[in-house]
Amino acid sequence: MSDSLFFFPDKSTIFLLVISLGLFGWSALSSRNIRKFQFQISIFVLIWIAGEIVRVLHEEGIFTIFGRGEVGMILHTMAMLFFSLMLWIRFYYAKKSGKMMIETT
Repeated sequence: MSDSLFFFPDKSTIFLLVISLGLFGWSALSSRNIRKFQFQISIFVLIWIAGEIVRVLHEEGIFTIFGRGEVGMILHTMAMLFFSLMLWIRFYYAKKSGKMMIETT
């Protein structure tokens, strides 16, 4: 009984990642506007979650493309680059137009 309690959290990670992938995918689709912060942050989180799923699958021995698990790290790096670019572009257009970076709805 105690072995199964310690086994569950270890194997539930991929399940929870897939659920969060679905939730953030739905969030991105429901915003319907590429300029909204909700859409942009949802895309960032989707890329990040995809990298985490690849990393977990590689640790389990299921996904072994490139042999050393570099795909997950590449996806994490892409997510960080997207996030940085997103913030810089938002800052640039806010400064250019003289508006605040915070959206009001």
